[in-house]
Amino acid sequence: MHGELDIATAPELVDLVARLRHHGHAVTIDLAEVTFMDSTGLTMLMDAHREAEQEGWKFTARRASPAVRRVFELAGVNGVLDDG
Repeated sequence: MHGELDIATAPELVDLVARLRHHGHAVTIDLAEVTFMDSTGLTMLMDAHREAEQEGWKFTARRASPAVRRVFELAGVNGVLDDG
């Protein structure tokens, strides 16, 4: 993923994750090129993480950019979402 993960783009990512899940794929989102993320993007990632744990599918958010890392730190979810 690249660019912004916010209220305007998060719904597209939710749809993509749902399609991948529907076909039985593990989902890994590479956040290295995300330049901005708001609370909607964070909520989308947290919801996907929670659903994956509850429903038994694989979801990973990895390589958080500095902008994303800052949001993770402020929200206290570094160890939960960022896989390095």
